[in-house]
Amino acid sequence: MAKFEFRLEALLTQRERVEKEKQRRVAAVQQEIQAVMRTIQDIHARIKAENRTLGAKELTGKLDMQYIAHEKRFVGNLQLKAIAEIQKLGGLETALAGARTELLAAARHRKVIEKLREKHLARWRAEQERKEAAQMDEIGMRSGSLLAALESPDEVT
Repeated sequence: MAKFEFRLEALLTQRERVEKEKQRRVAAVQQEIQAVMRTIQDIHARIKAENRTLGAKELTGKLDMQYIAHEKRFVGNLQLKAIAEIQKLGGLETALAGARTELLAAARHRKVIEKLREKHLARWRAEQERKEAAQMDEIGMRSGSLLAALESPDEVT
């Protein structure tokens, strides 16, 4: 039996590769977002811990203003770092939206070629069935004429 060959198979394979690369890009950006979110959570936890530490100190008697100023500067720096991470998160979310858009486009391009392949395969199968039916008809006609010839040997001579 004949084998189906799709002339655009290389293009389909290339489009599948492009789609997989876009999927990897989306996954990479999602991982970056998760890392930034963990960093932000860690910073917030550290800020809360520092505030608890400062509040837990007995604020009665002689206050160490230098220590309190140092702690406030440290917490302020942590807050600035958190703000920078949040801004970075915004940029990553924009990048993720772009990567997802590219992935959708790549998937659409691949599906177009897959649908074309399915149409060509259906057409090829129909053609194969038509040829097989024609061969069967030919075999039937030959066997019918052969049987007719065998049944009436007088007419053959």
